[in-house]
Amino acid sequence: MWPAIMNFLGGPFTGWVEGHQSRKYMKEEGRLDIKKAEVAFKVAEFTSKAQRLTQSDQADSDYDLAAQREKRYTIADEVLMLCVIAMVICTFLFPAAMALGYAALAAAPWYIEFLVVGVYISVFGLMRLFRAWSPFNSNKDK
Repeated sequence: MWPAIMNFLGGPFTGWVEGHQSRKYMKEEGRLDIKKAEVAFKVAEFTSKAQRLTQSDQADSDYDLAAQREKRYTIADEVLMLCVIAMVICTFLFPAAMALGYAALAAAPWYIEFLVVGVYISVFGLMRLFRAWSPFNSNKDK
C-alpha cells in the first residue's frame, strides 16, 4: 500500500523531472545540430571557393595556351616588344620629353591603362597577370 501511495504522490514530480530532462536533452541536441550545420556550411563555402579558383586558373591557363598558339600567325608580339624597347631607349635618350609623356599617361583615365595592359595580355597570353592587376578583382580585400 505504501508503494502505491508513494507512486501516487511522487508520480507528478517524477514526470516533471523526466519532462525537464527530456526538454533539456532535446535543446542540447538542437544546439549540436545547429553547430554541425554551421560547420557543414563553412566547409561547403571553402570547397566552393577552392573549386571556383581552380576553374578560374584552368580557364586562364587555357586562354594563355590558346594565345601562345595563335602568336605564330601574327607579328603583333614582335611589334609590341619593339615598342617597349623603343620606349625604354627613348627614356634614356630624351628623358624630359618622356617624363612629360609618362606624366600624361599617369593623368589619363584608368581605362587607358586597362586597354594597354589588355592588349599586352591578349597578345602574350598573360591572363593570370591580368587577374592580379585588374581593378575589378574582388579578392584584394580578402
